[in-house]
Amino acid sequence: MEANASKYQDEVYNFNGLWDVPSICGLKIVMKQDKSIIIATDLFDDNPGTSITEWNTNLAKELCDKYKIDVNQLVYIEHTPDKKTKLSFNQESFYKVQFEILNDKFANPKWEQMTKEDVDNLITE
Repeated sequence: MEANASKYQDEVYNFNGLWDVPSICGLKIVMKQDKSIIIATDLFDDNPGTSITEWNTNLAKELCDKYKIDVNQLVYIEHTPDKKTKLSFNQESFYKVQFEILNDKFANPKWEQMTKEDVDNLITE
């Protein structure tokens, strides 16, 4: 696990991605009285399968079902750890993803960028 990802990752989570290919992500779940925060961390170099962004509707639904999270209280965040390069797409980023719920499935994700401070405040408030 990357050093700066540890604050946003408690475990490595295994899931079946596209075509049931074994895939992994970092996972942190913070349960609050009024919301449940899921932070899914992309583990680029270690993930043999599907990225969290490509599979987010399925992953969010799977995690809500498994951990009995009310979809109305869900705050789902995609985290990309800093890969220590000058390329902007390899820098640390956080995106809150909102989904529509259609026939008990997650659909039509919409991403909203967040700062690290936004995420820290959400976790600690």
